[in-house]
Amino acid sequence: MKTRTVELLQRVSSSKYPIKAEILATDFNVSQRTIRTEILEANEWLSSNQLPEIMTIRNKGFLLKLNAADEKLLEEALLNLHGDLLNRNERTFDIVLSIAYGKRPVYLNRKEEAFQISKSTMDEDMRRLRAELLKYGIEVVSYGKQGLSYKGPERSIRTMIYDLINQNLGMLNFSMSDDLKVTPVQKIFNRYFSLEDIKKLTEIYSSQIPKQENDIYKNQILLFTLIWIQRIKKHEFISAVSWKNAEFEDSSFTDFIDKIIKEFGLEEVPQVERNYIHFTIETFNTRDISNTLEWVQAQLLTIQLIQFVENETHIPFHLKEEMLCESLYKHMAALIVRIKNDVQVFNPLKENIRTNYYPIYRAVSQFIPTIEEVVGGKVIEDERAFLVIHFSTVASAINRDLTYIYKSVVVCNHGIATGNLLAENLKEKFPQIEIVAVLSSKEVDLVDKLDVDLIFSTFNLAYSNKPALVIDPILTEANIPVVEDFLRSNDELQRLEPNGGESTELFTNILNVVEESGGRVDRTIYSKLETLFERNNLEINKREIQPMLKDILTDNHIMIKEKASTWQESIELVAKPLIKENTIEKRYVDAMIHAVEEYGPYIVIGKHLALAHARPEDGANKLGISVATIDHPINFGNSDMDPVKIIFCLAAVDSYSHLTIMKELIELINDESKLNQLIECTTINTFKQLLFSETEGE
Repeated sequence: MKTRTVELLQRVSSSKYPIKAEILATDFNVSQRTIRTEILEANEWLSSNQLPEIMTIRNKGFLLKLNAADEKLLEEALLNLHGDLLNRNERTFDIVLSIAYGKRPVYLNRKEEAFQISKSTMDEDMRRLRAELLKYGIEVVSYGKQGLSYKGPERSIRTMIYDLINQNLGMLNFSMSDDLKVTPVQKIFNRYFSLEDIKKLTEIYSSQIPKQENDIYKNQILLFTLIWIQRIKKHEFISAVSWKNAEFEDSSFTDFIDKIIKEFGLEEVPQVERNYIHFTIETFNTRDISNTLEWVQAQLLTIQLIQFVENETHIPFHLKEEMLCESLYKHMAALIVRIKNDVQVFNPLKENIRTNYYPIYRAVSQFIPTIEEVVGGKVIEDERAFLVIHFSTVASAINRDLTYIYKSVVVCNHGIATGNLLAENLKEKFPQIEIVAVLSSKEVDLVDKLDVDLIFSTFNLAYSNKPALVIDPILTEANIPVVEDFLRSNDELQRLEPNGGESTELFTNILNVVEESGGRVDRTIYSKLETLFERNNLEINKREIQPMLKDILTDNHIMIKEKASTWQESIELVAKPLIKENTIEKRYVDAMIHAVEEYGPYIVIGKHLALAHARPEDGANKLGISVATIDHPINFGNSDMDPVKIIFCLAAVDSYSHLTIMKELIELINDESKLNQLIECTTINTFKQLLFSETEGE
């Protein structure tokens, strides 16, 4: 077989899911016709070696199904076919790592001999490699006796190595390093990153990070840290000009880095390098960001993305909006930090997510330019797929309708987000399945402590106390009969679903009925209904009962045609009612002004409209909002949106309770006519009637 046919066979055999001809054609830079011809050639070779042939699945692509014995036979047959010869991707991968971490100088003529290739083939390899590295702003240069070296920012070199390792090896599983399949690229990786170092790093992480990240994020943290360790050992440091001394809130990462420096014998690590690796690790962290600018960007982008995807797909995400908004916001917050620092997360399931959730994937993709414009950087396909996971999980939750249930647990070695996706997939396809918990591969021991009857796992478990089914993380049509058989064989474990699953929706509907009948839902009525539900053991998700603008923007929070000479005065002005009621503290006003001074006029979010705000921990005591129209408009420094004629002040105490208010403000931004009328209002009553008119008319 030709080298390309072998590479094509390896690509198809390494995928658990069908790959379309057009994707393969793009990857190999040939026509789809050539791909189909070489698939036929590969099938002839497979058949001659008594191996299953590559199947062509209509509208899905090519798939090679192999059991464990077949996989071993295929690996041995390919080794016999080509011995230790590497393909082009493997050769360039070796060159990349040898330049970065090799103990001896790298010379191309010696690589030709080692690879057993001609000079022209080596020249073509290097031409392609140089073109690839230019995307990172890196050149490969030769320094005579010193051999090949990289020319470019050290930070870019590390990012390039990180990307190429992910591209060649997929998701490295640091928790199961002993079980890694020894492929040619794995052998190359092991040549420069020892298994002992990986084990040591994993042990340090487990001992120093009390709250473990999702497996996908954790593995990316470990990979990037491993790259950092090896570059420090080579005394390749980043420019001190780029990184200032910084203080970090998460001390566990500081302890983690200190332990690494000690255990790996890294001498005289500059403070700038400590700051760099600490900051990089935190970009993989899913916790809320502390930067006020990025906090509001994440809030606004999350709300806009949900509205956009619902309009495009016609899936009623608003039914589970709070569930979606909270998880999506956390991911968006971390994504913004990663984009701004040129570090994005590899997603091993992106092709399958794109195939199985294409309508959502397409809608998210259409919104990506908006994110890129706001954040000022590109969103890679891997991150796009993560956003789709959040939507797909909620879409599955919307569609399920439970009656009789199997209490079950999902155990996943791909990370909690992927485990949640599998859980919601199972519940959508099989309404009788209730997932009590989603566990990582390290939490298997918790199964015995849960009230569950069945286990769904993405890998083989060393566990036998309860019936378990091993299943792919993305539920496909091929999996459905397997799950059906599994449930049928355990039908004696079904339970009757308890009542009260939709208590929150019922509570909201009752409130709506009261209002429609002419009544008014005040705090007293709300409390009585809440007590009534509690007495009947009906649980309310209070995160889903979010106030609207009309609920908290009272007369004493509205100021008409006020005077302010500077943007600082306008912020102080609009905040006065909230300070008077102790909704916010004086330091909250200082934080709002400081944020604009530091990050620029980002609070000007629409034409003539500003939204002053700070972080909840900056002095917000409870949810509140106030507004002022400005008699003489003020410039904040935003050439597209100035001058500001109306300014809101928002006090938020968490990441979710104010989301409905944020949605209404976004709608106001998009309604230029209504906004201009509000600016011209001369009384509080006309202002209120106009502002709330659309809401009350619905």
